[in-house]
Amino acid sequence: MTDVMKNLIGITLLTIIISSLIIACNGGNKSGDITKLQKIGDSETENIADVIRGRIIEDTVIGHWTIKATKDSNDIVVGRHDWAVKDSSVFLTLFYDRNIVYSDKEIRTKDVVGSEGEYIMQWGGEVFWVSDSAIYLSFGCFLPDTDDGWNMLYQILPDGKSNIIVIDVYMGIDGFDVVADFMALYLNERAVGASSADLKRLYEQYCSKELAEELSAATFPIVSDNTDFRHAYKTIQIEPQDGFTGLPLEKYSFEVKFKPYHNDDNVTDILYMEVDGTTNKIIKIDSGERKVI
Repeated sequence: MTDVMKNLIGITLLTIIISSLIIACNGGNKSGDITKLQKIGDSETENIADVIRGRIIEDTVIGHWTIKATKDSNDIVVGRHDWAVKDSSVFLTLFYDRNIVYSDKEIRTKDVVGSEGEYIMQWGGEVFWVSDSAIYLSFGCFLPDTDDGWNMLYQILPDGKSNIIVIDVYMGIDGFDVVADFMALYLNERAVGASSADLKRLYEQYCSKELAEELSAATFPIVSDNTDFRHAYKTIQIEPQDGFTGLPLEKYSFEVKFKPYHNDDNVTDILYMEVDGTTNKIIKIDSGERKVI
């Protein structure tokens, strides 16, 4: 064997060894493995904390809004009897058009329920609704291993101001969630001056085609324009009118009461709403009744 051939063989072996070391250090398919881990769950994403913070909840562009939200455990431990569980935080980066609204803003349980150490954030950061005027993120904070807690929306405006919206829940009452979600979004969208186009989308999401067309054409008002919409929602009461039989019905009726003026709680406005049980859409809204004590 000539010296030239010996040198070529030596170079080839050295190249193979170096290539093998590079593959081993990179874990084979670097980007593919990281993507796979991100999709599996919190336990495995903790191993790539240098790549992302916890688990990605939202990473998308919707209309004017660009959002990236991640969830990770924090320093709060909630204990019951002989066991304990860590609470979580949501970390939010948000843009409106090209203007930054939040940069890695931490949202904790205390930011949505007022305190921490008793309730844990079971979910949070998912986009619930978006308009030109606001974005709504869904949060749920509960006692560990129970359904006792709050289902909330975190409303964020383009200037960074935020509002907490508590969603009323009646477990086991068909149609209730449709009315509750619709009124939460409707009154709080009105409060921030939502456009007629955004309200039209809201009607189409929660109402039958016929009712949505009536509401979009403004043939009748749901709520008077001089209503204090924030106060109205804070005082809202939704009551089912079909009893609590638990039997399936074709239509479900609800009475919706609220105080329209923050400086006069003697005045109560009342809506009557009907939900189609087959489509889970609002098919009727009777408005205009007012009671004065």
